[in-house]
Formats: sequence, C-alpha cells, structure tokens
Amino acid sequence: MKERLLQASPTQFFRNLLREALEEQRVEPSEHAEFYLVSLLERFMRFDGKLLARPLAIDYLSSFDQEPSLRYRKLKDVGDTALFMTGVFMDSLERKTVGVDYYAALGKLAYRQVASLPGTPLGKGVVPLFTEMSTRFRDFVRVLAQMSIQEIFSSDQDLLRVYRRWVATRGARDAELLIRRGVIPFAPRRPLSH
Repeated sequence: MKERLLQASPTQFFRNLLREALEEQRVEPSEHAEFYLVSLLERFMRFDGKLLARPLAIDYLSSFDQEPSLRYRKLKDVGDTALFMTGVFMDSLERKTVGVDYYAALGKLAYRQVASLPGTPLGKGVVPLFTEMSTRFRDFVRVLAQMSIQEIFSSDQDLLRVYRRWVATRGARDAELLIRRGVIPFAPRRPLSH
C-alpha cells in the first residue's frame, strides 16, 4: 500500500483504490460519479480536523435560508460529509447518538436537494450527477467502507471492539478487518438455551 502511495499522485492513488473497491463491491458508477468520488476523497484528505464541528442537520436546515449558490454549496458539503463519514468512519458512528442510518438519510436528502435546485452554479449538468449520488448513496457507502477496510483512513482502532462486534454479529466485514490485522476470527459456538 505504501509503495503505491509513493508512486502516484493523490488523484491516481485514489482512482486506483476506488476502482478496486468498485470492482470488489460490484458497483458501476457513471464516469462523472467516479470522478466526483475521487475528488471527494482528495478533498477530505486535506480537511482541517473539524469535520463535524457543527451538526450536519443544522447546516442542512440553514441552507434553506441561503441564496441558491450558497445553498448549493452548503447542501453539497452536507452530502459529501455524510457520505464520507458514513463510508469511512462507519465504526465510530456506531458509537454515536445518531448513527449510520441518520447520516445516510441526511446525505441522500442533501444530494437530492442539490439535484433539484434551479440554476445551480454549474448548470443543469449536475442534475444527473447528484441524482445518482442520492439514489446510489448506499452503494457508494459500501465502496468507501471497502476502501476503509484497506485501512487508508483508519487510526488506531480498538481491535478488541472489532472482535467483540464480530463475535456478536459474525459480520464478514469485521472478519476481513480482523484477518487483515493478523487476527483469526474464532469464537466457540454458543450453547443452546433451554
């Protein structure tokens, strides 16, 4: 992984990883959506650490009081942040008051609103893109989650927490994450209750 990062520009690096994840998840986006996802990953590579400084719902609601160009930008930011957080930081969202489903619903709604805005700054060409971003939001979350399994964005996660979750759910994603970290997922079968 490190060798690929050193040998490519950020755009090429993210494009290659995205294409691998798209293939793994059997998701085929439009060319515009693929380019948009690569741009989104590059943008969040440089974020200032205040990703969720304000609740996204506040930004979503405040966008309705903005002129169209500001509303477009604010809704786009809400959709992008929700997609990134839901896909890349799914594990940490599971411990929050509002979880993955909340962010996914808000992101889909924000993208749908962007697609329906009259006279967006980029013209009518963004309508198909943001319609796709909205309708295929869950697909793109799976793709970003696949990329996060490859530990591109991960910090020191609590391996015990992942193992406990695997014991409870037997989820394939958690099993794969454990294996990639050198832990063979094993737990004795639970005895049947009488």
